[in-house]
Amino acid sequence: MKAWRSVCAFAVALFLIAGGAFGAAAAEIDYSSWDTTPTYPPDVQNTKYLSAVKALMDAQAITGDTDGLFHPDKAITRAEFASIVVRAVHQQNLSSEETYFSDLDGYGWAKAYINRAYENNWIKGVGGDKFAPGKNVTYAEVITVLIRLERGQEDEPEGRWPDVYITYADMYNLTGNVNIYNWTAPAPKGDVAILVNRIISPIPMISHSRSAYFSDTILRTSTGSAVVTGSVSVTLYNDTFNEILAGTDVTSWFPGLGANGLAATVPQYLSSGLSVITINITGTPLNPTNAQLTATIPGNALHSGGALTVSPNANAYFDIQ
Repeated sequence: MKAWRSVCAFAVALFLIAGGAFGAAAAEIDYSSWDTTPTYPPDVQNTKYLSAVKALMDAQAITGDTDGLFHPDKAITRAEFASIVVRAVHQQNLSSEETYFSDLDGYGWAKAYINRAYENNWIKGVGGDKFAPGKNVTYAEVITVLIRLERGQEDEPEGRWPDVYITYADMYNLTGNVNIYNWTAPAPKGDVAILVNRIISPIPMISHSRSAYFSDTILRTSTGSAVVTGSVSVTLYNDTFNEILAGTDVTSWFPGLGANGLAATVPQYLSSGLSVITINITGTPLNPTNAQLTATIPGNALHSGGALTVSPNANAYFDIQ
């Protein structure tokens, strides 16, 4: 706490001496000579965003839009920002069972990311067990989360929020060439990419160490009786899923499933970059069985390519009598 008070006092003194020069524009940079490849969105090529966007895309922390562009000027939500941060440091492999916030309906894709960011004390709700996942994230919220993550802090510094974080960011030039004139304004996607890359340095995915596993799931029914509610969760390590459309049939991932009268589908649209998906199991089983769930995810469903076998889990199995 004393260190934070000293930092803030020193930073305020520097600010006054400098005559309030905070936010001065950086010198123009020629980005045309930067290395580019067609795999990155064309609207960040030869711009100040390219290096950051490349780093975050290589880390599978961020993606372009479905039109192939990145849209650096587009505002992003608190849910999207939470997912970017968690993926950037590869902590997305977690259960989404806990319910910390009551307003995440329609944000099932983001729940695991929000949970992890909350459990790590990087991000907080907006009061009254609400998270406001669809609200645009502000510059102040972005810098706060990134400083918490970078410092590994477990308690809040003394001082008024967000002033104490803004002062810290100014003192250590954490914003770089992102000129912020209104900290309460929505932070666009391009600026978020620069700040995330500058402060926490995302790590590229390591494809050779990737793996996948089932959550604990028992699908219990009897032959001739329809499966009423059956779903399994698959989590990836060091890889992410490609875009999956709602209703996609993935029965072929599960050997013997179709032959036993059952089907597997992805119930809702999943954007590219997720590492946790839910799969629904439906149908009326023809034969009794009691065995572990097994599955192989085809390469075209994965970012890194190459089929991936889901690791066995003794607590994930069919029990059909």
